[in-house]
Amino acid sequence: MSAARTTPAASPASVVAVAAPARPKAIHQLSVSAAYGDAIGGEIFTVRDALRDAGYESDVFVELVDARMAGEVRPYQEYREVSHLDNVVLLHFSLGSKVSALAREIDDRMVLIYHNITPAEWFAPYALGIARDCQRGRLELAALAGRAALALGDSEYNRQELEELGFAPTGVLPLIVDLARLDGPADPLVLDRFDDGRTNLLFVGRCVPNKRIEDLLRAYAYYRRCIDHRSRLIVVGEYRSFVLYFDALQALAGELGLDDVHFTGHVSQAELNAYYRVADCFVCASEHEGFCVPVFEAMYRDLPVVAYSAAAIPYSTGRGVLLLSDKDPALFAETVHQVLTDARLRERLLARQRRALECLDRDRLVGELMRGLSRAGLA
Repeated sequence: MSAARTTPAASPASVVAVAAPARPKAIHQLSVSAAYGDAIGGEIFTVRDALRDAGYESDVFVELVDARMAGEVRPYQEYREVSHLDNVVLLHFSLGSKVSALAREIDDRMVLIYHNITPAEWFAPYALGIARDCQRGRLELAALAGRAALALGDSEYNRQELEELGFAPTGVLPLIVDLARLDGPADPLVLDRFDDGRTNLLFVGRCVPNKRIEDLLRAYAYYRRCIDHRSRLIVVGEYRSFVLYFDALQALAGELGLDDVHFTGHVSQAELNAYYRVADCFVCASEHEGFCVPVFEAMYRDLPVVAYSAAAIPYSTGRGVLLLSDKDPALFAETVHQVLTDARLRERLLARQRRALECLDRDRLVGELMRGLSRAGLA
């Protein structure tokens, strides 16, 4: 966990220790949800298990209970039963909720773990209700600035946002992600359909406006027309929450004459594993990410990544992927082509990605969290 900084990088040990009570008996976690298969949920349960192994009482309290995880979480209302001023509670913040209101009311010492909230202006033209939820979430986040004993962003981009809101001290704890799940079984139907010798460009992520999938469509149109006629673009991710945006993407694909764009919708883990295995290059034109797990999934599968340099991506990846500062469709497409056809460039990029991926070692990150809590007098 790296510490707050406005000067060149500080070491994790530079988090300033503060006076605190004796070692807490309990370190619990609060979150809006901890859904099955969700990246934030995966981190929450990894941290819970580590805290229990270290001898702490540790449970997970959520507002929205995924039925598949009912035995692993407790309703957030029950937290008042265990609340104590000597406790430490880790609040995972990614959306405004009743949970953050509870965190302001209890006396427990609090650590905020911020996973980012997409600015409302990205959503307002397509889903006003979701935009309002995001705006409300950012107001709730700002209200917690004086409440947290320590605030962590899962990227330097997120940490800077916390600092601008007045949180102190702050630090960086990259998202603790279980990438090994990608080594599991791959769906045979996906493999049979797409592993056919054609070039597969892949994007994984929800079909939401900040992902700028329209820019991928324009880049792919150039790629297919001018570079590789035997190619396809596969967009893996749920699209039902933003029907108007998805309709606009479908219309644009039609205007561009693209009949080889495949929107999969939500997929199973086995299907996701298969899509990563049939892909030749991961492409990302997103303009707002707080961390961007799919980029790391692609890196884990040794898939070259070409991405637009925006928001958290250059921070979270350590610039380990090929970043573009311009989304001109021809430039994007020609860059992808060069990565796929220049063996030396591709191997240099993959080697750089493998080094960047080392920052997500789960055991190391859990250890950094525990040491960071201890240095801040919270464990």
